[in-house]
Amino acid sequence: MAKAAEIVEFAKGKDRLIRTAMALFAEKGFDGVTVRDLAAAAEVSVGLINHHFGSKEGLREAVDRYFLAQFEEAITDRPLNARDAETRGMDAVVEWTEQWIDRHVGDWDLSKAYMRRALLEGSDWGAHLFERFYQVARTTVDRMDAEGRLRPEVDRLWLPLLIIYMELGTLMLEPFVEKVLGRSGYDRALWRRRYLAYIDLIARGTRPDPAPEN
Repeated sequence: MAKAAEIVEFAKGKDRLIRTAMALFAEKGFDGVTVRDLAAAAEVSVGLINHHFGSKEGLREAVDRYFLAQFEEAITDRPLNARDAETRGMDAVVEWTEQWIDRHVGDWDLSKAYMRRALLEGSDWGAHLFERFYQVARTTVDRMDAEGRLRPEVDRLWLPLLIIYMELGTLMLEPFVEKVLGRSGYDRALWRRRYLAYIDLIARGTRPDPAPEN
């Protein structure tokens, strides 16, 4: 049985390997990186990669999960509930957004590069990643619908894609956004302001009108 210290050390090494693979895939593309490249950059053996991930494809799957977890948290955990806005104004959203940025700001340059490379390559890698991103948004919309948080006439087919467009628009167009606004869309103040604008647009544009008071 592995000792606790060994488990902790492996967890650190696994996280380092995932981040290293993420950086190399973002820089060279999936096909441009070999298992030996990954092992050398992460300072681990090829055998360790194969043992824990099975293959380069298995490692990419782990990287995709690591990457998508940030977006899944942003889309599914964010307080979009209209009741939150009514009882606390936008305070709950501001607080949550600040905490989310704190957790992920250190990874964001790497995450942006990874998503851009995957999508712009036009390969199965990008298509698979986009489909999984879509499923996260689709699940969120379905949950909102089941909870009665969407107007009947809201287009359930397009709403998940509209959410994705808003999330990916800033990421893919960041260089142009920076030219227009004079700073990156991921500048801390603009980042928070953008999320608040997105949430306000989605909530006010899709939620049912309040029942009239008697």
